[in-house]
Amino acid sequence: MTRTRYASAAALLGAALLLAPAADAAPKKAAAKTAQSASKKSKASSKASKVTEARRVAVLASGPHADAARDVLEAELARRPARYEIVPESAVRAAASRLGRDPTQPAGAAAVASELGLSAVVVADTSTVGKKQQVRLTVRNGKDGKALASPPAAKPATAKLVPAAVKRQWTALERGLQKSTAPEAAPVAPPQPPTPVEPEPLKPAAPIAETPAPAPAPKTPAPEPIRKPVAAKPKEDKAPVREDEPSVAEPAVASAPIVEGALGVKLLGRSLRYKDDVFGVLRPYTLGPDVGGFALPGAPQVAGDVTLYPLAAFQKGALARLGITGSIDQSFGLKSTGSSGEVSYPTTAREWQAGLRYVIPFGEAQRHGFEITGTYGMNTFRIDAVDGERPLDLPNVEYKTAGLGLGVRAALSEKFDFNFRLGYQHPLDSGELSTDAWFPRMSAGAVTGSATLAYRLNSLLDVRLKADLRRYFFKFNPEPGDPYVAGGAVDQYPGLSLQLGFRY
Repeated sequence: MTRTRYASAAALLGAALLLAPAADAAPKKAAAKTAQSASKKSKASSKASKVTEARRVAVLASGPHADAARDVLEAELARRPARYEIVPESAVRAAASRLGRDPTQPAGAAAVASELGLSAVVVADTSTVGKKQQVRLTVRNGKDGKALASPPAAKPATAKLVPAAVKRQWTALERGLQKSTAPEAAPVAPPQPPTPVEPEPLKPAAPIAETPAPAPAPKTPAPEPIRKPVAAKPKEDKAPVREDEPSVAEPAVASAPIVEGALGVKLLGRSLRYKDDVFGVLRPYTLGPDVGGFALPGAPQVAGDVTLYPLAAFQKGALARLGITGSIDQSFGLKSTGSSGEVSYPTTAREWQAGLRYVIPFGEAQRHGFEITGTYGMNTFRIDAVDGERPLDLPNVEYKTAGLGLGVRAALSEKFDFNFRLGYQHPLDSGELSTDAWFPRMSAGAVTGSATLAYRLNSLLDVRLKADLRRYFFKFNPEPGDPYVAGGAVDQYPGLSLQLGFRY
């Protein structure tokens, strides 16, 4: 009996020794699995934190080169998808319109960023300051709208140079973007549990015998309308304008000048040629070098013109572009010889015009314009007598004309301007050429044209090179008995001027 008890105890002790290692191993395996799951969770959370590090950024561009600046900025942001998420400009403009804010200013940028969850707003201004184009970039913080980066503005001449200008400023912009923070979301109040309503205690019913007569029910007053509480609108704190924050300028629009004109030296030529001269007695005339029957400019003159816009100083409307214009060309030291070439006769060449001009601006910042000009003028070419005699085979002409001209002015670049004009002049009188001694039944017409290239020295002065031509054409309509018989004539005046222009 005793041996049997010892054997049972030994069996129990052996079983305990076999089960002890298994019990120790199970917690270790569970702890290892727990550690592995914790490490996986930490890696997943770190990856999630890296994903959430991408900042929501919007690009707002304005000015003549807005498209080029927007494209290059969004391309730079798209190259870094792990850092930035691009919000379309249309969404920002729509939010700003709903809020009634300017997203390029500190308060407006913060308001729009709060609604869209933006970390930063990149403002690209490509407007023209004065007469120089610029690219000015600013990074505004989404939390408070402050300028985190605003490198010095670059001044490209064309839209093709905008990408290079933006890339030069990108390092400074990215430093500002990395400092940007999104506005904090408003805390959501936890839902309040409903207030329990305690039931009223039930009163025991009174016996029937003791029930008093029912009293008339009192009139229930009409319930007052439920008025919704109106939240008080917080006052908007206008952020003070800091001197170091650049203001976003609107595209500069060219204003109408008060006065503009030019004064300089001109070289003049003249060639008078007759057509179908039956008897060969009409003498042609040439002033200046003759190249194939066309006279090149060579005679000196003083030439000037001025246009005054009297209403431009008082208003900026359509009437500010209406001007009073005038011009004069006056020769000096001219001589003409007779048919023999032995006598030189003093010669006067003069032209003046006066009228009205209206300019219709168009194009980028209204830097170009169409011109409509109506003028009355006189063109005189007179050969004076010497000792009471003058060449009788050269008529003195004095063309009195009324005409209409069209023109276009264009700013080719920051320094060069171009002006082209073309017009028709109707001769009202032609001097001796239309008298009974020459061609009494003549009809005439005239065309004018000019092209001017100006180089701007500053905002007031420029240097101009101008080429112009006046061409008169005649049909004589001769009849038997007329002193001269010819089908017609052409009288043309080429000119080349170098002038100092002004505009104020």
